[in-house]
Amino acid sequence: ALRQGDPREEATDIGPTIHPRQLEKIDGFVRRALEAGARAVIGGHRGAGQYYVPTLLTDVRQDSEIVQEEVFGPVLTLQTFDDEDEAVRLANDTRFGLAATVATGDADRAARVTARLVAGTVWVNCFFVRDLRAPFGGSRHSGVGREGGTWSFDFYCDVKNTVTAPKGFKDRG
Repeated sequence: ALRQGDPREEATDIGPTIHPRQLEKIDGFVRRALEAGARAVIGGHRGAGQYYVPTLLTDVRQDSEIVQEEVFGPVLTLQTFDDEDEAVRLANDTRFGLAATVATGDADRAARVTARLVAGTVWVNCFFVRDLRAPFGGSRHSGVGREGGTWSFDFYCDVKNTVTAPKGFKDRG
């Protein structure tokens, strides 16, 4: 089980939401999913204070809001697929692409799938492992640019490409 608590404590897995509006937003996503027929395997409701109970939803439709939007809360959906192609199609069938996780014991499959996923970061057999020297950022509507390493500098700079012809303009007359 995930332990909710003070994010400064080492034993804490999940801290509180940062603002009451975000807690409302998370709760709204889950409530609407449940009303549309999703089933909460665990969680599905608020906790004490600013906490939302870690939630796993099944029986969600691919076109549902909970699948198509970024929730930014402790909520996961579990969807099934018949083959690798369908898994990639489902994962890429959203206008967002912050991150993805691939779970497999087959290194060749991991390489194939990660190459096809549209996401700023893809974790294989892990989640939220960060090397601050590596780029981090989303694809599509999940943000602009990258943070981490030299990408952080470029994100906050206005980079200009200047090209100079060594002999000036040629007469095209």
